[in-house]
Amino acid sequence: MDVKKTIAFVSAAAAASLFAETSAVGRELSRRTLPKSAEMSTSRAVFAETAAADKACDEAWLKCSTEDEFRALAERIRKDFVKALGGFPSSRCPLNAKTVATVKRDGFRIETVLFESWPGVHVAANLFIPDDPRYKAPYPAVLLPCGHSDNGKGADAYRRGCVLAAKAGFACLIYDPYDQGERGQGKRKVANVHAHNRAGALAALLGGGMARFRIWDGMRAIDYLETRPEVDASRIGVMGNSGGGTMSSLLMAVEPRLKAACPSCYISTYTASAENGAPGDAEQNTFGQLAIGANHVSLVFMQPDLPVRLHCCHSDFFPFKGSVATFAAVKKVAERFGMGERYGMTDVDGPHGWKESLRVSSVEWMRRWLCGDKDAFKHDLEGYRALDRKFNPKKSDMGVCKGGELACPKGKVLEIAGERTIYDLVRDEYAATAEARKTPPEPETVAAIAGFSAGAAGGRVWREISRSRGDGFGVTRLAFKEKNGLEIPVVLFVPDSMAANAAPLLIVGNGRKTEYGKSVSAALAEGRPAAVADLAGTGETGGFKHRFYNAPENEEEVAVLLYALGRSLVGMQAEEILEIAREMKSRFGAAPQVEAHRRTCVAAAHAAFAAPGSVASVKPVDPPPSWGESVAKGDRVPFSIVVNGALRRYDWKDLLQDARR
Repeated sequence: MDVKKTIAFVSAAAAASLFAETSAVGRELSRRTLPKSAEMSTSRAVFAETAAADKACDEAWLKCSTEDEFRALAERIRKDFVKALGGFPSSRCPLNAKTVATVKRDGFRIETVLFESWPGVHVAANLFIPDDPRYKAPYPAVLLPCGHSDNGKGADAYRRGCVLAAKAGFACLIYDPYDQGERGQGKRKVANVHAHNRAGALAALLGGGMARFRIWDGMRAIDYLETRPEVDASRIGVMGNSGGGTMSSLLMAVEPRLKAACPSCYISTYTASAENGAPGDAEQNTFGQLAIGANHVSLVFMQPDLPVRLHCCHSDFFPFKGSVATFAAVKKVAERFGMGERYGMTDVDGPHGWKESLRVSSVEWMRRWLCGDKDAFKHDLEGYRALDRKFNPKKSDMGVCKGGELACPKGKVLEIAGERTIYDLVRDEYAATAEARKTPPEPETVAAIAGFSAGAAGGRVWREISRSRGDGFGVTRLAFKEKNGLEIPVVLFVPDSMAANAAPLLIVGNGRKTEYGKSVSAALAEGRPAAVADLAGTGETGGFKHRFYNAPENEEEVAVLLYALGRSLVGMQAEEILEIAREMKSRFGAAPQVEAHRRTCVAAAHAAFAAPGSVASVKPVDPPPSWGESVAKGDRVPFSIVVNGALRRYDWKDLLQDARR
């Protein structure tokens, strides 16, 4: 027997049978309800909301007419931002710091160190300490968080920044982020931004996020600097590039011990960055940041006495036009209150990257504000650009040779006995919520956490687009508008012979409508109406401009933008399900059963639980794992099914079970 031919025959027969059963239905489902121009309408609608919120953040600063108003706004946003991050631990574990190696270089020495940011969570770092008679201890210090380099602190560009700082009289501490350098967090072949997104989504389920863990590492790094007798703890600054520019920006927003900051290749505008390439990875997005006013201008101003210099490149993927716009707003507000000299911008040619020009400018800015050397900061743009043209890393001091920066014998903190990971920390937080989850939440609590209205929301207008007929059924194409202008298309099938008291069927999913033809045909055969809807981010309106870090889910970028707005795609889709369910109930006299496929199962569970009686039941097809299961295993959860902080009160599958009762 030819097994391959037999399998092919069976598959072909099954396909032919399905086609025969659903051919008329299939033809209807394959037709568009909305015009082709609506293909990216979810993305456009949510992006427009993002841009408006970003603009409103700027306008809040520009409206400040007195310094008291300016400082009050800074304080309010900073407090709200820390809360949005998830807050920080009330106590700090012992650092248990140790120096594992020392290397002597020309004009400085490098100590390779380990310290703990959380109990059992080691941070591998290098401390560059001046060893030049021109400089006397205690030295001012610079914290240098790494960008998204796979080798973390081993990246040439960042080591070079440490060398320049040390030769200018600064103690400079550079440390590995999670899943970079020596701090791999597991056996998975996942690192860098992809690993940050994995951990960040899991942390978001418990109301935190990747930024919280990353900022805490930076705070503990400053704690370590304060333990060193060679360091003047009253003079600490931060500088970094790309992801290190992000962390410099986040730290300068919330860490009061910093006295100067120089973020490079990050500050632009949230809108320009999202429009150009995506809204950034997990630490670059905090839940509700735009809703509370925390955009890029706000990162600069949250601590209004901190001198900040922005560094940017003309061809950066963090768009230069956004950097110019943000700096213009910063300068206008600062000069209004006589603070103009505290803020500046250095821009150089070329693409994204921490060039020699920006490293030198960063060190000069640190000398200006940490050493009181007003002549140190030259801001010689032509001179900086000349540095870039002639810089040769092979002929420049980079600190240590490849591998010389390692603190662990095998270059892995996981080789340390008892080492814990960021996934362990998230699991700890999950375990701490067990008592709260024993009591089922009220329906209104679930709706509030997920951010949707479970009651009849006014303002949505339905329109009929077309009517057609099949063999024994009629088809009506409908659509209704969301509050942001997005239209949700619905294809409604009504059998000629309606069964008495039969519940209609509503089908939602992440695939093409044609995938649901069999379910529609079965409902029609039972005399039941059936509707197939494309919820926000799916089907006809689910086109996307950028695929979020190559995520397999089309709607992931939209979900992250909503996250920054303080909302969830789950909540948006749940409200749409309820709107359609109410329309079907008004037409047919009974609440529909919902057949939800893939990720829309999470929204369907929320809708059914939050509005008892609006949905008769939910049938999940190929649902995602429960949130708790994903946290327990450290598995990836797409942001499209994340509800910020929800796992502190309930798991989405618990809602499904309760809705069935």
